[in-house]
Amino acid sequence: MEEVGRTDPHAIAMVEAALILEAGMAKRFDRLLVVTCRPEQRVQRWAARVGVDEQTARREVTRRMAAQFPDEAKIKAADYLIDNSGSLDETQRRVTEVYRELKREAEKA
Repeated sequence: MEEVGRTDPHAIAMVEAALILEAGMAKRFDRLLVVTCRPEQRVQRWAARVGVDEQTARREVTRRMAAQFPDEAKIKAADYLIDNSGSLDETQRRVTEVYRELKREAEKA
């Protein structure tokens, strides 16, 4: 990320990590973006992605979520929130909005 910043001081570099808050690493980043969806969607999406039944997916998603802060805490800590519960078009619109805001911030810096 430092190299990207040297190359383009107005660049936006992103790190995807589910446990940034839990690891106490949020302070190392300029902004925190949280993506969330309804709990049942997490189960359905994980089942579809991995190719398992929903009962197996529910156990695994529940196990993973137990290792994470609750959504309420993540949302409270977030600078930007993307609710991924709706349609793909809705999510893409929100991603575009957030990207434009981040770009404006980066260009001011």
